[in-house]
Amino acid sequence: MGWEVDDIEATVRDLRARGVVFEEYDFPRLKTVDGIADVVGNYPSKGSGERGAWFRDSQGKMLGLGQPVRAAESRAD
Repeated sequence: MGWEVDDIEATVRDLRARGVVFEEYDFPRLKTVDGIADVVGNYPSKGSGERGAWFRDSQGKMLGLGQPVRAAESRAD
């Protein structure tokens, strides 16, 4: 299951404050930084890509958050 959010950084920060642990990945095409990955080209109907974060519920099921990246938006590094 996943949710689209308007501000993934704020959402991750708020959920972490409540004890949620986010997955970290370091694969050739998927790398998270502080629990958030930039996925270029994902969901082209909504923009130029997506920022995503994943965590597990109490039963171990994977859940996700996504924020579309609009063409005019850029991520502040």
